[in-house]
Amino acid sequence: FVPSDTATGSMALDRIMEDENQPRQSYDEVALTKFAEHLKVHGVQQPIQLTWNEAHQKWMIVYGHRRYRASKLAGLNTIPCIFADQETDTETIRVRQLVENCQREDLAPMEMARAIESLSLLTNWSNRQMAQELGLTHTTIGRYLDLLKLPDDLQQRVDNRELAPSVAIDVLKLKDAAAQSRVGRQIVEKKLNRQDAKRHIDAAAGTNTTNQRSGNQDKQFGSQELLTKNVNITVFRNPNISNAKIQAELIAAARQ
Repeated sequence: FVPSDTATGSMALDRIMEDENQPRQSYDEVALTKFAEHLKVHGVQQPIQLTWNEAHQKWMIVYGHRRYRASKLAGLNTIPCIFADQETDTETIRVRQLVENCQREDLAPMEMARAIESLSLLTNWSNRQMAQELGLTHTTIGRYLDLLKLPDDLQQRVDNRELAPSVAIDVLKLKDAAAQSRVGRQIVEKKLNRQDAKRHIDAAAGTNTTNQRSGNQDKQFGSQELLTKNVNITVFRNPNISNAKIQAELIAAARQ
């Protein structure tokens, strides 16, 4: 997605306003301060985009809110800009903001998820098309959207960086929202790493392979575990007999 630009230049910071409805709502203040120090030395290398807001009689940021904030912290007076067409409608502005924000690596996971969802609703793009436009994989788009299926309390834990997004997605193996919240809270409280969290989730979901095997051994006695532990034979396969029949006869022989 390439925005349509009409003019470039610079603008005084005091003539610029932020768009309160833009996708990014949180900022890492430590990173913002470091960015400001960088701008003091090197200046703003990538222009922000502005559009005229008649109601406030100011230039409103389409994208580049973080650069704008860092520039103010750095004590700069002006910032390089691209001026969007004054006829740009709200929907187009939002699409530009979402695309620009989604392409930034430092966007928080839940903000990214919400931005992708908003982009989908605005454009009716498929996951595959969004992946192409944003430079992400189709799988990555799907995993971000999966985060929005989490209960609100777990979304907040992801927002607070208490719960890793990859672990949070694993929690979705549990079909019940209450169970998801409970297990997610336990993972955070016990400070489990990814591997231990996965085991904890599998156990809660009843997918522990050891328990399954011991509970269903007679039903699924099938097979290789029984044969390898109890039988040491050489089999010459008859091509006219099905695999299922051969397996059944071997199991029967092993049980004798």
